[in-house]
Amino acid sequence: MFSPKQQIVFVTGKGGVGKSTVSAALARAEADRGGQAQLVEFEGMHAAARALGSQAQGVRTVTVQYLDALADAIAGMVSSRLLARVIVRQRALERVMQAVPAVRELVALERVRTLAREMPGARVIVDLPATGHAVDWLRVVAAAERFLRTGPAAKMCRAILDEVLSPERSAIVVVSTAEPVVASETGELCERLRSELDRTPEIVIVNRVPRRPGPEELEAAARRAETDPRYAPLSDLLSADAATQSETALALAALRGIASARVAEVPDLFADPEPRSFAALVGVTT
Repeated sequence: MFSPKQQIVFVTGKGGVGKSTVSAALARAEADRGGQAQLVEFEGMHAAARALGSQAQGVRTVTVQYLDALADAIAGMVSSRLLARVIVRQRALERVMQAVPAVRELVALERVRTLAREMPGARVIVDLPATGHAVDWLRVVAAAERFLRTGPAAKMCRAILDEVLSPERSAIVVVSTAEPVVASETGELCERLRSELDRTPEIVIVNRVPRRPGPEELEAAARRAETDPRYAPLSDLLSADAATQSETALALAALRGIASARVAEVPDLFADPEPRSFAALVGVTT
């Protein structure tokens, strides 16, 4: 069973692996056990809220808008929300936000911190951008704190490091599939987490793992396809699953060896299951 102790859970992985479905499942599991849950994603991302769908009851969904997050961060530094809004409306600052991703990441993580403080008893599930950005998102705060050293912005960075990014405050969930290329990229992500952030994922969820058809099943499908053409697609599908089993096994072995974390497998279905069913398949209890 996967039961994170930390209030904040970051969910990351390559795009298209079901990361947002996992985020929605974690939030749904928290609400189902009677707790409070906040499902957080960022400007331009709505997949997690869509995945939650009709199972959104009891889950607060939040989409962080970068300029609003910047205004909130500045308001905390200058103790004036009105002044912060005036500053943010400057066109030059908007261009800075577009040109310097680190600013967006910094204020977005500050927003996560304030969300956690607003509801101290709630689990905060954060659907991070895809793999290539995850480590950069999580390391930008430490780099900014070293650069700034003193002042209100440096103080904000230290608060994020202590209240959001420390292992005591946040867990990392990595989502992958059993395809060799994706598994390789997932291994690289886990290695970067370890080498650059000294963090390891609490769990690696391997989504859409192909089932392994037995020899008797393959033979029966082939015989049936010979007499009834309607069974030919099924026979072909089973044969394809069997052909990929060696690659799947190697990918799973690589993930178990690299991740240094529990690996949970979710079987390949016709579509990603709804959040509550997904949580049950992984064995999630929050």
